[in-house]
Amino acid sequence: MALRRIAIVALAVLMALGYLSAGCGGGGVGGRDITVEGPTRITRTFEVGDVYKYKFKIESVIGVMQTGFEKSITRQAEFRTTTTVTGVSEESVDASLQFDYSVGAMATGDAMLQDESVSALRGKQLLLKLDPDGQFQSASGMANESAFESGAGEYAMAISEVFPKLPEEPLQIGTTWTEPVDIPDPNREFVGETVYEVVGFKEKYAIQCVEIISSTDFEFEGRASQGDDVWLMTGSGSGTGRMLVSIEDGNVVYSSSEATLTLIAEGASVASAAASGVVNMGVTTNSVIEIL
Repeated sequence: MALRRIAIVALAVLMALGYLSAGCGGGGVGGRDITVEGPTRITRTFEVGDVYKYKFKIESVIGVMQTGFEKSITRQAEFRTTTTVTGVSEESVDASLQFDYSVGAMATGDAMLQDESVSALRGKQLLLKLDPDGQFQSASGMANESAFESGAGEYAMAISEVFPKLPEEPLQIGTTWTEPVDIPDPNREFVGETVYEVVGFKEKYAIQCVEIISSTDFEFEGRASQGDDVWLMTGSGSGTGRMLVSIEDGNVVYSSSEATLTLIAEGASVASAAASGVVNMGVTTNSVIEIL
């Protein structure tokens, strides 16, 4: 019974980790092929009052395996957000991200339940800090929201994909660059990299875009908690993705990704020293980000 409890609690922790790989890099992006003459330089600039609206769709299939116990769950979430630039300086860009719409569900077997932690985000704001060139740096302001608290940094990873790091040099088909995996999570350390490559140019929603594919590999270790239960985790992940970035202003127009994460968790319940053990976990995540 103690081992079964540990596996169930581990599943709850991993459900929070389900969004970790949402931005790791997947499916097609649509649009029609266009021809762009010569290398194209993309520059992001910000002014106070700029507004960006996005829709996020994320689906994760999560599994926990332990001797005598195996369980899987599918978790789905959809967000619609409005990000408003509130401050611009030479060092950083400040913005507020409001959840205009948020709904989530969890399914195991034939049972489907609403994810209240996701629904609770509706109408609330997250504070973002970006580099002057638009790369995501950090998020704050929702430490008491269980959707963020139970898996620090996982939602931030998805949100950070709206603000990717683009190279300073002009882009053309075949251009590649590499960026370190940078997940703003105080409880876990990540080591890895993402390789980007320009593979074409497309028009989507009447917006001319550069098409970029990505491939990510990383390892991590750290600590996670669920109520009184504390977990030490080690694992690795990988993902592939494809995104369209506006040539005119550098905004992500559409992004699709698929990623996998595997880990081993060693946990113990503060309430019961006997309830401890090692659990194998895994998650497969598909996500779509779309400008509105």
